[in-house]
Amino acid sequence: MSGTPTEAEIQTQWKNTVDILESIRNFADGTLAGAGGKFDTLLQSLEGEYTPLELADFVNTIRSGVSNLITPSQAAAALTPIFYEYAKILAAASTGGQGSGYRTPSELFRAIYEWFVANTVTIKSRAITYDTSVTAGGSNVGNGALTRLTVDENGFNLEACHVEKKIFRCRADQNSGTDKNAEVFEFVGTAASYDSLLRGSTGSGESQRTTLISKHAGTGNGGSLLTNSSFSEYSATATPKFTAWTESAGGAQVVQDATNFYRSHPGAQTNASLRINGGSGVVTLKQPLTAMRVRRLDPNAPYFFRVMVNKTIGTAQNGALVIRVGSQSVSTNISDLASGWTEVTLPLTNVNWFRNFDQDGFDVEIEWTSGSTSGYLLVDDVIFAPWDLIDGTYWCLRGNAATHAAWAVDDSLTVTDTGGAPSTGKLQWWLFVSGFGYLPSSGSPSISDP
Repeated sequence: MSGTPTEAEIQTQWKNTVDILESIRNFADGTLAGAGGKFDTLLQSLEGEYTPLELADFVNTIRSGVSNLITPSQAAAALTPIFYEYAKILAAASTGGQGSGYRTPSELFRAIYEWFVANTVTIKSRAITYDTSVTAGGSNVGNGALTRLTVDENGFNLEACHVEKKIFRCRADQNSGTDKNAEVFEFVGTAASYDSLLRGSTGSGESQRTTLISKHAGTGNGGSLLTNSSFSEYSATATPKFTAWTESAGGAQVVQDATNFYRSHPGAQTNASLRINGGSGVVTLKQPLTAMRVRRLDPNAPYFFRVMVNKTIGTAQNGALVIRVGSQSVSTNISDLASGWTEVTLPLTNVNWFRNFDQDGFDVEIEWTSGSTSGYLLVDDVIFAPWDLIDGTYWCLRGNAATHAAWAVDDSLTVTDTGGAPSTGKLQWWLFVSGFGYLPSSGSPSISDP
């Protein structure tokens, strides 16, 4: 057939294609493969001289043939022409149709994602329940947090991931190959299927195995992108007093405290914290991008920002602590801060993405507002760093307990996702399998599943 299909007709072709892929998968997984399936039934029944060898070969041949029909490469080959047809829709659009000239499938797919966002188009969600609670190993020596970001810059779920049990285990600590507070953890998911069958009930396997480093305020791997993140470099007679930090207001009210600090960090020459004295109006410290350890940020990445603060030691009274990353900020009343050292972060939502905090004259800021009346506030261990991408979602590992204890070898952290069955969001599932990724989704999509 020839002609120029409408967007609705392209979507119908897409659904019909996925319907074939999903029908094969559903029959293969639900009827042929797995425990109690027809393959298993036949193999369990084999005995004799001829049948055990010949019929085992028969099963392997059939399984291989069916598996080859639904491999990631086969799914990608089936879906790619559909996206090229979609390029014509982008080209015809008067607005919001950028990317119509792309010839690389991955770039074109991104343009289609942006088209969906601009036109409020969604497909059915895989309905994954992301585990964000994290279970610490019972014999862990260290403490801290493994935080997860599961939404993109537009607030859509990151659904190009395996639904499985994920274990993060410390493989190197201060005594076995890395610096204290920059421990190396290995990620291991559950076993993957050895072919393309039963993919929905298996995990990410060996191919996804990787490492991540506990983030810290020092230099080197896992270090903050900020300069002087822990306020170690200080001169009472310099302007500014703290290297790389501009005292835009209340400069006379900031000093270094070398007695009370949260923790040390790799490369530290002086262990110290920032002390902000209260009762003198607004006190603000800023660090512009030009003073950071990098001069450019990735426009397609999320960034984590946190400060450790302590109101208790100095009996800080009233006002609010405000932290800012570019155009995004969060304000916490001093009275609402927990006692001792406590972590304050940006909300763990889509505001962490560059596109949502980018602004002219980008900087990060720490401020005690004009409502302060007395006492002093301690600030330490500031971290501004990219999140780590592992199996489709983003992770940030760091120390944040009120009383910090460094991780040790064999400390473990576990998460277990649920849901996400292939039949739940068929279009989304096959985008994931094919390697394209995901598109905006919802429970009540504008494009229904086949």
